[in-house]
Amino acid sequence: MVKGRIKTECIILIWLVLTALWGGFFVHLFHINDLTTYSYTALALFWVYSLKDEIPNTYIRRNMSLSGLLLTLLFIFRFIKYHLVTPNTFPHRLMWYGYYIPILITPLLSLMISLAIGGRDMKKYRILLNLLKTICAVLLVVVLTNDLHGLAIKIRYVGDEEYSSMGLFGYLVIIWYVLLTLSTFIIAIRKCIISSFNMLWMLPAAVELLGLILWFWYYIVCGGSSPKIGGNSLYNIQEIYEFLFIGFWESMIGVGLIPTVSLARDRAWISDKISGTVRSEITEIRSILDRLKEADDETFRDGIIRISFIGIYIKRRANLELMASKTGLLSSGELSLAIREAIGFFDFSRVTAGFEESGEAVEVPEAFISGTFKMLKNIIYKTASACYVKLVTGRSEQDVSVTLNVEFDMNTDDPHTDADALSSLADKEFFRALGAELNIYEEDDTWNIALTASYPVIAGKTLSIPALYKRSGYGLSQITSYLSLEKESLEAKTKIHDSLGRCLLVTKAYLTGRYPMSKEAIISEWDRIITEISEGSLYKPVSISSNAEYYVAQAKNMGVEPEITGEIPEDPHIRKVLDTALTVHITNVLRHALGNKAYIEIKTTETAVIFSFTNNGNPPKGPIIEKGGLKNLRQHVEEMGGTMDIRWEEGFNMILTFPNGEKL
Repeated sequence: MVKGRIKTECIILIWLVLTALWGGFFVHLFHINDLTTYSYTALALFWVYSLKDEIPNTYIRRNMSLSGLLLTLLFIFRFIKYHLVTPNTFPHRLMWYGYYIPILITPLLSLMISLAIGGRDMKKYRILLNLLKTICAVLLVVVLTNDLHGLAIKIRYVGDEEYSSMGLFGYLVIIWYVLLTLSTFIIAIRKCIISSFNMLWMLPAAVELLGLILWFWYYIVCGGSSPKIGGNSLYNIQEIYEFLFIGFWESMIGVGLIPTVSLARDRAWISDKISGTVRSEITEIRSILDRLKEADDETFRDGIIRISFIGIYIKRRANLELMASKTGLLSSGELSLAIREAIGFFDFSRVTAGFEESGEAVEVPEAFISGTFKMLKNIIYKTASACYVKLVTGRSEQDVSVTLNVEFDMNTDDPHTDADALSSLADKEFFRALGAELNIYEEDDTWNIALTASYPVIAGKTLSIPALYKRSGYGLSQITSYLSLEKESLEAKTKIHDSLGRCLLVTKAYLTGRYPMSKEAIISEWDRIITEISEGSLYKPVSISSNAEYYVAQAKNMGVEPEITGEIPEDPHIRKVLDTALTVHITNVLRHALGNKAYIEIKTTETAVIFSFTNNGNPPKGPIIEKGGLKNLRQHVEEMGGTMDIRWEEGFNMILTFPNGEKL
């Protein structure tokens, strides 16, 4: 549950219970007529107000708020019908027909909300939604003009008594409500199940089930009248409508399926979990940084290379978890990329290294890839003077296999290292838990690491990671430190990945002599990144002006001159996404385009805010494959209700478009 939202949900729950149980009692005690009408109207308005600064997605927030206001209209019509107009007259019937305004519109708004979850581009649903809006308008017109034709409700009077029965369009209204409500429920629950909040889908399902029970009690058990306890009426049909809508969507907000400001605040603690996962690496980097402040040039260079290698592990670990699927499986190609990235820094160090791979990419547990890379970090960099890594992967109808062989020469500075000590560094028990076999031995003055693993394939897919733990008999709690963190930490992991990637680029620029930088600047940059990771500041709000100035300064240090034209919007949510976009763009200009200028143009229209990112580097050779920073950026943009378009034919051009909240 989203902790920052629990207070609001408790208020709503207590409000509902007290209104239902004590509404009738207070009417008799204090002579307050229509207390439940006042209470449910106020509850809907309270809920709308609670969304004001809570839901960053403008599209979802607007539709939820409009639905809440329509629910208040339902109770206003009820009050007018019973207290302000004469019974059995046209104004009296018009208020009755007015009930159908929220009953017809809120299911459509609910469907629109469910389709928008996950930052989907609503343009793809334009034809469907226009058709549904047309049907809704037709039904509304028919119902509100019922006195002219009686197609929705057939009304007759016997004396002063009013009798009614359902007409053709009345049944169509029921079908409309049921179909749209059911569609909303299925779409939203499915998105909940396939998301990182899959374990919590039962909460909104339970809310809907309770609503159906209340509906059954009202119509079937009580014959269409209010259930009573001790002579006091508990609820009417209008209250069920409000409970079903607010209860369902508030539970979706509560489980975290709909991104909120409270969810972002709650995630601050995830920084501690991430820092706990790489605590030993953070401690080691801090220790090296302290020693480098007074080091000579040669020692400084060696220390920075060592820090970079550890930083690659932290960055790669975050990247692997960002990419891991629901089953915990990743392509073995990710292990290959990790090794190649590490060897790229070996070129600057005392360790000479080579890498060879063969076979096709296969799916293996993310924990296996992370553990393998950690083993290489602990053994090769700490103990070896030279190494050669060979990765072989294979696939058959029954299983997939991975074999990693490492030959390395021991550094003479570590004469007391033996096979047992190396096995401890490699964490042999961890690989055993994953069904892998690890052997470390010495042969002809050369040390060897042999790591082999084979995973069964069921119905075309590699055996899932939970099944591996069960098969191995290794307790889940015993390998907690190696498991993927909750996917709710996506944003924190993204920031680690992007920040460390930028820091590694700065370091490599220093090591190659491409751009002159002082030792103090390098140490300061590494110290800042490690502080962010270790002290839980990944989610601390920072003004966009200071962030933009920082990224511009860092880009200049790396030889990229950013030019920003236009006025940065005031919306803090858009500014946060722009912050990420600046980082991704500047990094990609340096790494891929090999340019020295990054252009960011900002335009604001009546309906949209548009950001255009270009550069003066080499144009792409083909369509852009979105991964890493671009892939994560798209997710953040779409969660904001924006769109992201990347063009490459006439040079790289990334366009981000957001609704102009101030104008809409």
